[in-house]
Amino acid sequence: MQRIDFYFDPSCPFCWITSRWLLQVEKQRDLEITWRPFSLAIKNDELDENGPNENPHSEGHRGSHRVHRIIAAAAEQGASTIDLYSAFGREVHTAGREFDDALVTEVLSNAGLPADLAKAAEDTSWDAHLESEMQSALDAVGDDTGVPVIVFTDDNGERRGYFGPVLNAMPNEEEGLAIWDGLSTLAPVTSFYELKRTRPGGGPDTASTEGL
Repeated sequence: MQRIDFYFDPSCPFCWITSRWLLQVEKQRDLEITWRPFSLAIKNDELDENGPNENPHSEGHRGSHRVHRIIAAAAEQGASTIDLYSAFGREVHTAGREFDDALVTEVLSNAGLPADLAKAAEDTSWDAHLESEMQSALDAVGDDTGVPVIVFTDDNGERRGYFGPVLNAMPNEEEGLAIWDGLSTLAPVTSFYELKRTRPGGGPDTASTEGL
């Protein structure tokens, strides 16, 4: 059994594709995945819409942060983090919707969860938890990172994390397993820290994840 933490932000399309890939890998490899929040709004200091770090992505990050709060509140009541992330992600990344109140109401209803969990979206008391979760990723990977992040935990409890893999489209099953097998081979090598190339233009193909 290989234990990993996967850190996600619901707004990131690259993270979405990687999460769908990892769910497919889980069917073929002996994995134990813990799905953990990583708020890009906190990481980039974008919670204040009038702040100095405002940029074209900030509104989406704040909407995603509201969803992080809801998922955290629901998970405290026993709901599945990955199921809720998947429900929000499908609507945003394949159906083109926004993180608005209508989507929150719909997702909670479809999941059979109390409607008043929507109030958590504005509950800033969840932010300390979300910041702590993000920091646990940064402790393993370093400060210069976003999402996706995968952190491996070995039999001695040592955590070693990496930003990525960043996927531009959903790989087929054979390619997906090859990516995982390569990553899991590299992960415990202490001298390895980065493998990177220039991102292609055109943006990620989130439509390739439809139905996942």
